[in-house]
Amino acid sequence: RRPSNWQDFESLCKKLWGEIWNCPEIQKNGRQGQEQSGVDVFGMPFSEKEYYGIQCKGKSEYNHSQFSEAEILDEISKAENFEPKLKKFYLTTTAQNDAKIQAFVRKINIERIAKKEFEVHVFGWESIVDLIDENKQTHDWYLKNQNYKTNKAVKLTFNKNSSDKISFQPRFKQSNITYVHKSQEQD
Repeated sequence: RRPSNWQDFESLCKKLWGEIWNCPEIQKNGRQGQEQSGVDVFGMPFSEKEYYGIQCKGKSEYNHSQFSEAEILDEISKAENFEPKLKKFYLTTTAQNDAKIQAFVRKINIERIAKKEFEVHVFGWESIVDLIDENKQTHDWYLKNQNYKTNKAVKLTFNKNSSDKISFQPRFKQSNITYVHKSQEQD
């Protein structure tokens, strides 16, 4: 499921691309309220000599809001002011993948490469989920932080002639649970 707020989405992108880029020095850019030149997260991937930047856009899954072409151009324009200059710029969003937006960004990317400007890539939520599944550390971290729980059920039956106490240690539990069978005669 999607992160519940933009701060969690930004943290997810930092963790995910830090793993993809093999970049333990990846950082969030400044703090809330500061000018960020369109870059929320930045890092220098392993064996690279230039910075990559990420703009994280949380979009509502309830009203199906999407990136617009104008918004993308605005974010690219802001990222032009990031210092030092970027090699690649990623637009990430919790909005669903959109073929029209992906085509728009691909076209812009080709134009920018021809002009020796930073590359631009877009990742919608479905693409990000695929990347989470492909990167184990982020996958495990994200599931833990989303408080996913695995529910297990157990059925206990008691024989009338058995001991009045049964103790057991379920796997993945740190405590013992003891059940005492109370017969109908004790009611």
